[in-house]
Amino acid sequence: MANVHKSVVKRVKQDKRRQERNVSYKSRIASITKKVLQLSDAGEKEKAQEEFKKAQAIIDSAASKGILHKKTVARRVARLGRSVAKISAK
Repeated sequence: MANVHKSVVKRVKQDKRRQERNVSYKSRIASITKKVLQLSDAGEKEKAQEEFKKAQAIIDSAASKGILHKKTVARRVARLGRSVAKISAK
């Protein structure tokens, strides 16, 4: 078996911690996105707009923490915004 360095052990611990944080954030993003889409499909304009603002803040914070790429964030927010805007057009 190969020698295990202290730095390798530390790196594994850090990776595990970051993975748990990332999974938590991604789950939160998925939940809020789903909620916004359900509200927009139901035609509840005001609630959908409120939840969209919350979702946008959560998604943007994920970008600042490096969990999602900034272009991925822009695409997701644009799609959510488009779904909320459809309610106004109806």
